[in-house]
Amino acid sequence: MSDTQEPRDPVTKYPQPDFPQQEQSHPGRSGPMDPPPDHGEESYKGHGLLTDITAEIVNATGGTPLP
Repeated sequence: MSDTQEPRDPVTKYPQPDFPQQEQSHPGRSGPMDPPPDHGEESYKGHGLLTDITAEIVNATGGTPLP
């Protein structure tokens, strides 16, 4: 029995959605796409895990915290 596996192309490994193939030149614009892509601006739901977390912002010259 061999310990190696044949490599599989990850593009074809998983099921593909039923969307039509769409080609765009760079830079791509999402406006003309059908269905429109979901970038998460309105659908993202946070879980409130970082509400009590603070960050110390320091300047780039000497590490002195900014007010």
